[in-house]
Amino acid sequence: MRLDAFRRCLMSWMPRIPRVPRVPRVQSMPSTPPLSLVGLMFLVLASPVRAYDAPTGWTMRVVDDGLLQQPADLPPGKVMQLWAAPPLEVGRAQGLDAFARIREPLRGLGASGQPACRAPETLTAGVVVQSCVVTVAGAAVETQVYMRPPRDGKVEWLRIAFSQEEALLQRYGDGLKSITGKSNELWPTLRALAGDDRRRREEAERSATLERRAAAERAIRAAPGKGVADKDIAFLLWTWYQPSGESLVEHVHLLLKDGSGYQRLDLPPDELDMAGARRFQPERVIQWRRQGSEWQIRDHDDKDWRTVQGRPAQPAEAGQRVDGTFTHSWYSILGGSSSQNRFHFHGDGQFEQSGRAVFGTGSMAAAAGVTGMATTSYSRGGSTGTSSVSAVGAGAGGGTTQRRNGADFTGRYRLERWAMVVERDNGEQQRVLFAFSGPERRSVFIKDTGYSK
Repeated sequence: MRLDAFRRCLMSWMPRIPRVPRVPRVQSMPSTPPLSLVGLMFLVLASPVRAYDAPTGWTMRVVDDGLLQQPADLPPGKVMQLWAAPPLEVGRAQGLDAFARIREPLRGLGASGQPACRAPETLTAGVVVQSCVVTVAGAAVETQVYMRPPRDGKVEWLRIAFSQEEALLQRYGDGLKSITGKSNELWPTLRALAGDDRRRREEAERSATLERRAAAERAIRAAPGKGVADKDIAFLLWTWYQPSGESLVEHVHLLLKDGSGYQRLDLPPDELDMAGARRFQPERVIQWRRQGSEWQIRDHDDKDWRTVQGRPAQPAEAGQRVDGTFTHSWYSILGGSSSQNRFHFHGDGQFEQSGRAVFGTGSMAAAAGVTGMATTSYSRGGSTGTSSVSAVGAGAGGGTTQRRNGADFTGRYRLERWAMVVERDNGEQQRVLFAFSGPERRSVFIKDTGYSK
């Protein structure tokens, strides 16, 4: 192999770095370049860190948690890259002992077979270098791994890899020179891009999760009257439990006559496609049984039955009206927040919604010296929101948010057994789950929330 052109490039980049003795050539083993790359990559510690961009014509991205740079127009099957690895914890190890902590230095190259490597060497200023020849896609690729001396129990290291072709080194040498001349900027850039990359991944994961959830909800929803038939329903079980430091949590479970069911029902049962639920929401599908006065359910992936507090809900009668105000109250001691939401039903088929919510910073934030509050309220007059926050030594701030139309919170309703059709004065129409808690009708369950007089 001939790397003389590459070495001449290196010599022109750092003419003041003295030569090191040349190692006799071994056909199957790379020799360390006569110019130590440490002079180029690791002896610029005094240079200030600046905003870094890849050389013109080179790409830069986070790969395997490290910063990978390579020519954008690199011919297929060829290798020319610099990969700055994420900082590595080495404890108190130094020199060759610290270098030995580097695991899988060739990862991401797609190398096959065993590499032919020289023993690692300690060069100028304590930098350790090791050269290897590996096979990538059937061709020889030379790699050089450089490790800076440990600082604060960590080391920064990078890998250069290139196909053993003089023409590639001549073509892309200036780009490599530009990168290695700014080596101090590689790891701050990696930290910045890794953070951006992580945020993009998290955002993509959130979007994918939301899309899967939306797809599942579409798959389980049937047209009104095309879902679960009333003759197949054994009970709609209204359940509740009391978490520590929070308000009562209420759910309605759909229990079918075949012993299966659907927990946390939030749509009218005649709009629920149980076949779709079993396929796309298996975590919501349950088995149920009644042991004397106890209600027991078993989750789809659980062998054990658990007892729940509950009682059968009651459907509305055809043409039935509701009269009175029903309130849902919620609070969290730890979060310092609370809310009250009300449905005001009138015997003539009209309704109005109103409510108020207060969100505080909670006891944990208050202990850290940060206090704040946000409030929202809504009724037939519209809705408003205000906020304020203060921190020790930082003063206070706040503001008032927009007002919504009062027609969002008024309209007409009609009951259809386990459903309530809502026609708001703003033109919006909804069909939501509706149930009474029992014959006394002092509580109602609307969509996914329980309300009581």
